[in-house]
Amino acid sequence: MGLNSFQTSGSSPTATRCHVALLGFGPLGAALARRLTGPDSPSGLQLTQICDRRAREKRAREADAVASLAWTERFDDLLTSDAHIIIEAVAAGEPASDYVRAALLAGKSVVTVNKQVIAHHGAALLALAERQGRQLRFEAAVGGAMPIVRTLSDGLAGDRVLSIDAVLNGTTNAVLTHMEHTGCSIAEAIAHACAQGFADADPSADLDGVDAAAKLSVLCAIGLGVRVAPSQIETKTTRHVAADDVSNARERGATIRQLAHAERTDDGGVTVWVAPRVVPAASFFGRLSGGSNGAVVRGRYAGEVTLTGAGTGTYAIAVAVLSDAVAIARDRAAIVPAPVIVEPTAIRGLDDQKITNIREAV
Repeated sequence: MGLNSFQTSGSSPTATRCHVALLGFGPLGAALARRLTGPDSPSGLQLTQICDRRAREKRAREADAVASLAWTERFDDLLTSDAHIIIEAVAAGEPASDYVRAALLAGKSVVTVNKQVIAHHGAALLALAERQGRQLRFEAAVGGAMPIVRTLSDGLAGDRVLSIDAVLNGTTNAVLTHMEHTGCSIAEAIAHACAQGFADADPSADLDGVDAAAKLSVLCAIGLGVRVAPSQIETKTTRHVAADDVSNARERGATIRQLAHAERTDDGGVTVWVAPRVVPAASFFGRLSGGSNGAVVRGRYAGEVTLTGAGTGTYAIAVAVLSDAVAIARDRAAIVPAPVIVEPTAIRGLDDQKITNIREAV
């Protein structure tokens, strides 16, 4: 009897493993290392090296499976290693775009979690990856565990996306839903989110829409095919939402969420914004709670496609990172064409859009 289409012979699982190097060993890096060396490690991946500025100190705190790997404080050691994939998980503010560029030039495929790198340098880096015959993937940078990048790039590649509405910042969603459930002030809700590990000590980028604007910029490129810089996206802060605002919304059968919106306009332009909006409590966005992300993508032919997934939590985000690595490992020679991105004829914000009762001002 011959082999069926799901069987192979004569190959060893370890012989085909894709070597992975990890750049950055913060909370996410540690979660990735433990997953890659644990019993639930995705098949086909083998973590071989870790690079961190405090490698010696952090290595001493790890269990044998992680501590026994090769550790280094020199990024160049990753470039000259036998790694096929470099996962970039460095702390915010470091020169991540330089790391990604150098890795691609060294012939490595890259998975990055840095939304600012993709928002500001994504087009050039994706073009470089294509020229190098390598891959650059970034699902976790945009949707966390919500697979919106893959959905737009692959699942809806045969449609013409008309609009994207999304909750893209799990921290702000956790803050707003805690206010909704407890009636507390936003300061108290922020403190609770920090205690739960959903927020940084300074959540300004989350509350002010900076984080979501960077993510929306990426979605405009891969979903709508238009170039919109994060600085061109109108943002309105959520930090001024008061307990009374939440209470008043509840009395109307509604609640408040930080929404990100991108939509094509008939003249070849786009309307893009990030802002707190009042939404029906029973609606898709109204039901999103805690650190969840969610999106409604509207296509000309497929209609509405909805997605949800965790937007915070290191092990949840690690799922998206590892899924990207698995996708690369399955076909290391695949060349992914860089998306075609055009300049929109106009970029409009929230104040230029007629507000309906679904997206009322707070």
